[in-house]
Amino acid sequence: MEVPFAASARALMRPATAFTEPLPPLGRALVRMLAVWVPLALVDALIMVWRALQAYGQLRQSGPPDWLERLSGADPEVLWEVFRTLPAPPTFGRIWPWLLLIVPIGVLGTWIHHAVWDHTGLWLLGGLKGRRGFRTTLVAEAEVLRIAALGTLIGLLGFVPILGTVLSLPLMLLAGYLWLFRGFALAARHGCEPWRGVGATVVHAVLLGTCALGLAVMVLMLLRTAP
Repeated sequence: MEVPFAASARALMRPATAFTEPLPPLGRALVRMLAVWVPLALVDALIMVWRALQAYGQLRQSGPPDWLERLSGADPEVLWEVFRTLPAPPTFGRIWPWLLLIVPIGVLGTWIHHAVWDHTGLWLLGGLKGRRGFRTTLVAEAEVLRIAALGTLIGLLGFVPILGTVLSLPLMLLAGYLWLFRGFALAARHGCEPWRGVGATVVHAVLLGTCALGLAVMVLMLLRTAP
């Protein structure tokens, strides 16, 4: 009997040969992805929500951190008043049942998000060949995200006290590799060079970063203009 995730580990170590099998049907690829990723994502979300509630409660008591005051440039009294009027957090028992619905929807949303933006990046780099359209990208993303779910499992080590701090840099590097790893599935399934597939994920990251930066600038401008 094969060790769980052993095949995923082998694929991650040999990305150039990880997607040589015939293209599976979309439905089967999607079901296999959900069966592996949703349980791991649910555990990850439960821990994150619990820790976020704890941090939010402490934040209401301690007020805005120093870095926020310096970065925003807003009046400290205004920030303190905002933090003092923050509503009390809900209990963990009221939130976790909703995760049973939110997490699967979030997994599907992530799958579609990656497919749309990676497909766009591959198109910009001239990697779309023949009649292999968006459906092929959907299958490739489902395959690669099932394998990359191993990263979610390893990422749970980041919640372990002390060990999480020690592993913070390796986990960041792993996350970066898993982002680029999607490009090998795109290249294999669309029949283009690996650099085009990996480049598509880089284009995706650049576009996403640009949007995030623009949003951050807007938020800072709103904070600076707060009365």
